[in-house]
Amino acid sequence: MDLARETMTDLIRSSWLIEAARSDLFAGWAAASGEWSESAELAAARAELFADALAELERKPDLHLRKGHTGWLRGVVGEAPGEVPLGDLFAARLGDWVEAHTAGFLGDRGTRLKELGDRERAALKFPDDLPPPPPFDPVETIEVQPPGPIRFRFAILGDLHFGSPMGERMAAAAIDDINGSGAELVIQLGDLTDHGSAAEFEMATSALRRLEAPCTTMLGNHDVLAIEEQKFSGRELYGTAFGREADGVMIEHAGFRFAVMDSATHERSPFAPFNFVTGTFVEGPGGALVHGSFTVPQHEILADIAAPNTPPAFVFLHHPPQPFLGFPPILFGLREADSGRLHATVDSGNVWGVFAGHTHRNARTRHYDSVPAQEVAIPRDYPFGFALVDVADNGYAFRFVQLSDEELLREASRSASHIHRRYALGRAEERSFVWTKPQPTL
Repeated sequence: MDLARETMTDLIRSSWLIEAARSDLFAGWAAASGEWSESAELAAARAELFADALAELERKPDLHLRKGHTGWLRGVVGEAPGEVPLGDLFAARLGDWVEAHTAGFLGDRGTRLKELGDRERAALKFPDDLPPPPPFDPVETIEVQPPGPIRFRFAILGDLHFGSPMGERMAAAAIDDINGSGAELVIQLGDLTDHGSAAEFEMATSALRRLEAPCTTMLGNHDVLAIEEQKFSGRELYGTAFGREADGVMIEHAGFRFAVMDSATHERSPFAPFNFVTGTFVEGPGGALVHGSFTVPQHEILADIAAPNTPPAFVFLHHPPQPFLGFPPILFGLREADSGRLHATVDSGNVWGVFAGHTHRNARTRHYDSVPAQEVAIPRDYPFGFALVDVADNGYAFRFVQLSDEELLREASRSASHIHRRYALGRAEERSFVWTKPQPTL
């Protein structure tokens, strides 16, 4: 099984970063409980294997990203052992993810990787019972005011995953709330479907027709490949459903431009979905690559945005740009070259914000100087909602809004573990913020 060199390189980069962060985490835990010292040493040894593999690919480990990914991991599983229920098991499963995805490509290093993993697993203690989820606790909207009089409001609707449990019901609740929000247009961030089937596309189009404001959608990685048929039918199904080629589109509203980018990569993943409970791949076929990329027409859209004397723009895509430090780091984001082109576009001064889906969380991927690249959580998964953006002449206010149907929220919250909530909620400044256009310097 051969992967494209770029994807293979990013897989190894990601694996080094995960193991380096696990080593840092366990070393910190060892200060409170010495039993974690060996885990720190084992993860460090595994990271060294990936550093050697990167050297053969003429690439160095991403040392500058280590602190950021370690911070993400600590934010999910806790600063101390036992702080978060099942935090130690989740940290171990990240190592299992690395091993499952890479051991077969590493030759003798893969054998050594498994030996080190076996030593770590031998010391792991599994609980007799899973802890119950936290009690239902509504997420209050943090109200923020735009920097000037509101010109218009738009909504950002994240991944919908029609065809998955709760997907249709949570999407319907979000649509009802958006219809009452005063939004003048809606941007949907891809993964309309869960398995890329024609029936799921029909479910999505039927539901989105209930939106009272115009809605522009995009393809996500779950949409491009029909899982049951193992056929790349997403472009055709999407074109039939939404009346455009999935190569990005530019729309205009009230003097602003909205660049909607179809960043899903039309290539098959060699891996089946990974089960974090069992630490193994799920039986059955995999989906499309989780890595994102832009087509030539989408690069032309970016060039148009960056042109002098053009209106301000917002950019929307399914995959967050690099450096992506969540999980899996690097690999889950937009490919490096396309992220660089997006960066250059933002540097033109015409872009006011970049918004991404894919990760199912509220998070700030990065800043381009002052311009935020923001990941937006979704209706189906905790914290169950969408975003509203109030646009003024000199900036905007962004806020995440939880669904208003409390009975539905209580039902959905039963599947949201402590770890999931820590992963997805986002800090206050990642759920609501104000952006003001910088004043030109003389």
